[in-house]
Amino acid sequence: MYENIRRHSFMVARVADIILQGLHAASSAPAPPSRSLVVAGALMHDIAKTKCIREGCKHADIGRDMCRELGFETIGEIVANHVVLSEFNRKAYKEGYFSAIELVFYADKRVKHDQVVPLRERLEYIIDKYSNNEAIREDYIRKNFEQCQEVEHYLFTRLDFSPDEITSFLPDSPADLLHYLPER
Repeated sequence: MYENIRRHSFMVARVADIILQGLHAASSAPAPPSRSLVVAGALMHDIAKTKCIREGCKHADIGRDMCRELGFETIGEIVANHVVLSEFNRKAYKEGYFSAIELVFYADKRVKHDQVVPLRERLEYIIDKYSNNEAIREDYIRKNFEQCQEVEHYLFTRLDFSPDEITSFLPDSPADLLHYLPER
């Protein structure tokens, strides 16, 4: 795995974990998913990215297949859905139900390289990098981000902090961001 992808994955895990801890602390949130599943899914979400950069494949699909072959079916589903949600369940989100899939999907959209950024900035980056200046692709990316914005809205109606405050929960030391060891 390229080093920049590893750093990105560590930061996605941190963001997903921050949100998960917030859901655990929120009295208005139903039972959130397990921490080990969320963190493992976030750390593995780009497992096939390096391979697919080299070979020109769809990293979410190949990553899912890799996880399945290793016996990690549930993590494979998180990996498969981190780019685009296969099921968007507005009713569940309104009621405060979020699976590890939604948490990793959202966290990935908040991390550009290894920096937490607003959804708007990440959207601009993804359009620039992946739309190939094709209107159809750009429209598809924008629709995907509309779903992500909706997930964000429903998440943060349950949390005691705003999307902009995520960075306040990150370690102060840049060296601490180069690896992921969950805090206890």
